[in-house]
Amino acid sequence: MSKSSGSSKLAALTTGARPVSTKQYRHLLVSMAAMVALCAIFLAGLSIPAIGMAGMATTQGTKAFSQMPGEFEALPPSQQSIIEASDGTELARFYAEDRIVVPLEKMSPWIQKAAVAIEDRRFFDHGGIDVMGMSRALVNNFLGGDTEGASTLTQQYVKNTLIETALQKNDPLARAKAEEHSVSRKLREAKYAITLEKKMPKKKILEGYLNIAPFGPNVYGSEAASRHYFSKAGKDLTIGEAALLAGITQNPIGFNPLQHPEKAQDRRNQVLFTMLETKAINNEQYQKAKAQNVKDMLKPSNTPQGCGAAGNAAHFCAYVVHEIYQNNAFGKDIAERRNLLMRGGLRIRTTLDKRMQDAAAKAATDSIPVNDPSDARIAVTSIRPGTGEILAMAQNTNFGTNTQKDPSATEQVFAADEAHGGGAGYQTGSSFKPMTLAAWYEAGYSPYAVVGGRTSYSASDWNIGDCDAAADGWEVHNNENSSPRATTVLQGTQRSLNTTYAGMASRLDLCNIKDVAKRVHAVPGDGSDPTFRPSDILGSGSVPPLNMANAFATFVNKGEYCKPLAISAVTTSAGKKLKVPQKSCKKALEKGPAEQTTWTLERTYNSYGSMGYASIGRPAIAKTGTTTGPSDAWIVGATPDVSTSVWVGHAQGIAPLADVVVGGRYYDIMYGSTLPANTWQNYMRVAHEGIPARGFDYNDIGTGVPQRRVEQTPQQQRQPEQAPQQSEPKKEEPAPKPSEEPSTTVTETTIIEER
Repeated sequence: MSKSSGSSKLAALTTGARPVSTKQYRHLLVSMAAMVALCAIFLAGLSIPAIGMAGMATTQGTKAFSQMPGEFEALPPSQQSIIEASDGTELARFYAEDRIVVPLEKMSPWIQKAAVAIEDRRFFDHGGIDVMGMSRALVNNFLGGDTEGASTLTQQYVKNTLIETALQKNDPLARAKAEEHSVSRKLREAKYAITLEKKMPKKKILEGYLNIAPFGPNVYGSEAASRHYFSKAGKDLTIGEAALLAGITQNPIGFNPLQHPEKAQDRRNQVLFTMLETKAINNEQYQKAKAQNVKDMLKPSNTPQGCGAAGNAAHFCAYVVHEIYQNNAFGKDIAERRNLLMRGGLRIRTTLDKRMQDAAAKAATDSIPVNDPSDARIAVTSIRPGTGEILAMAQNTNFGTNTQKDPSATEQVFAADEAHGGGAGYQTGSSFKPMTLAAWYEAGYSPYAVVGGRTSYSASDWNIGDCDAAADGWEVHNNENSSPRATTVLQGTQRSLNTTYAGMASRLDLCNIKDVAKRVHAVPGDGSDPTFRPSDILGSGSVPPLNMANAFATFVNKGEYCKPLAISAVTTSAGKKLKVPQKSCKKALEKGPAEQTTWTLERTYNSYGSMGYASIGRPAIAKTGTTTGPSDAWIVGATPDVSTSVWVGHAQGIAPLADVVVGGRYYDIMYGSTLPANTWQNYMRVAHEGIPARGFDYNDIGTGVPQRRVEQTPQQQRQPEQAPQQSEPKKEEPAPKPSEEPSTTVTETTIIEER
């Protein structure tokens, strides 16, 4: 080719805005030759005969095109994941892209017609590419423009799918390649589109496009767009609404009707005119739809995502999310598990009982409203004995970051351990005493053994086996320095006497008590294993409320501990069921000691009822607890069907619950027997509605008589009392009455206890 000839051709290809270099010109000729070859290939149905349409350049272009891969990886588009209660009630949605995939038959016919009219009016006639349109785009590209505007719906579907796959795989290079402005990208898309049309019906391609295309900032697919802009299902879109949506995809930011209504209206009218031109609508329909003002059409609504949308179950939702992040069933690492949650279209069915959750939230906030001036916090947590299913998890805070208007808002899950959004837990006070009680029965002792009566212990008074435990001198007292006289174990439990429990512990091995607590998981939630000291028998250590509820569930479940379960089933968008943790139970206590512990705690619960609190009208076990200050107040109790803990305290630091107004009521001292017990009672009554009352299935220990007092120093030889003899069940005797001692509240160096 001569220089003058080349120059004239360059001149013919330029607009006068700028010259085209010889190198660009040659590149353009090769690309155009490839397009000629592409046209021939398309017409020949991907067979490649000797066409001779453009000589050697065409042959080279044909060869290059034919060697391009025709297959590409197409992952299902990202979808919202939904967390549900046990009855299917939606709690929260999670998504990286707001998208709801629906089949074509659930889409309005108008959105289908509008998309085809404005994006690819020959969609149902071509084989995947528009050769002339691509040629114009290629020329424009080499003259300084871009390659956009000539893609068929199939090519757009290919491009969006490649981008989506790159996002899901966290592959920035693949995403950049799918989005680059280049001829090579156009040719790749063309090859993919031609191959795809050979395998996929037109309507399936249209369905895929309408589910994957962007319709605004983080709004993807026509269904999510319909709900976002018009608050309606996509199948109900009108002509005007469909035209508005179809026009957005060319420029999801610039044509966003919420931000740019005038531009969006002009674009909508353009879509309507194209629909009229292609006879998708008639003139009357066109005029009617065009007359609508876009601002009047919009009824926007956002799809909130995350646990903040879960209402009173928000903190349980956070527990579930942490469970997903911690569980390798959902991916090899946290990044992969998060990606699955945000993009996988999962339907996550949880164990939460919505009725119980509503009751727990009401009981909690009725007792201590959100942002109460006292700054006190309350958590109500329930678990099902025998399965470990978490039934309710409520607290008196909103979910999120605290603000001046909402100072108590937090994402901390008060009930949970550190791995599930909580922390170490809170000092348990006397609600921890059943751990010593269970160890007492494991050692073969009787509930009628007389112990206590001492307030002073030296380091040598304690037995310490093979564990991290230590002891030194210890002074222990009951509340208001009430008499430390010896009592039976049953009476000491009913009255929560610290001196009784100090006496019991001195006859046991501290390591055995610590071991019982470990076996029923009444342990710190941060994974620590602190040195166990005598004061720990009275609840100076921290335990999360869920752990305490589950420990009591273990007692009533005849000593079988069940790992907490929050998720019952997970299904993918394709209907595949993922493997999730199942019920996992193991023996923590032998049946006998577990039943004896339950027997004693049931009589303790009965004594509470006789004093006018914590009675729910059916058999139950319960134990209250109050710590120094007091800074924490508890009640933990269970029936055969539901085990519940109620904790009251302060989430950050230690502040006294004394001489304080909480929930509009003054407390000189808040004991576990006051606000926590009332909350537990109010909630448990509602929680058990519709559940038949049933008692505990254990062999009765009998009425018994006080046994002789046994000295409690380890230097003396100890012969344990005969273990209670198992016998046929007999009619239950009335629970022993509380002592007539002036004060049945008790205290010690670190813990106080309630009336």
